[in-house]
Amino acid sequence: MPKPILVLDFDGVITNLDVDWNLVYNKVSDLAGYQVRGLIPFWEKYFGTELFRLCNKIIEDYELKAISRCRPFEDVKPAFEFFEGTIYVASMQSQKALEEFFVTNGLRQHLKEILGRDDFGTKPRQIQYIMNKEKDHRHIVLVDDMQENVDVCGRLNIRTILFDRMRGDNLYELVKRL
Repeated sequence: MPKPILVLDFDGVITNLDVDWNLVYNKVSDLAGYQVRGLIPFWEKYFGTELFRLCNKIIEDYELKAISRCRPFEDVKPAFEFFEGTIYVASMQSQKALEEFFVTNGLRQHLKEILGRDDFGTKPRQIQYIMNKEKDHRHIVLVDDMQENVDVCGRLNIRTILFDRMRGDNLYELVKRL
């Protein structure tokens, strides 16, 4: 039986990225010229534009500061070491911040690839990229803490799991069941 291809979200699944999101929304809103209420629709709408690039850089600076202070949840390293399949990270954080986190915390070697917002702009584009790379995408399992991502990526005919640390979800226990 083929091993699952695990695709993990970052913030909320692997770590808690402590960013002042209200401040970030205000900065993005100032640049955009209107009140930005959600970054996911913003990234989707402006992907590939100069506004996307400018806002990405501003938010990346906040993410890099947060990355220097955060650590992986305690169950992440054991989950990575236990899991025998392929692991991707697909996140709407910047590529630079993600790479820095995994290298700094000694986890990079467990990952086939890290996909940030810079090259994709949306979670479905990240999943589609993985589906195009992997021979049998029926074995892709997305673990994400946002219902919206689970819903939209589930339409791509992959397995999705809504992960909620507040209700006690544990990544190690989850990968043991895959």
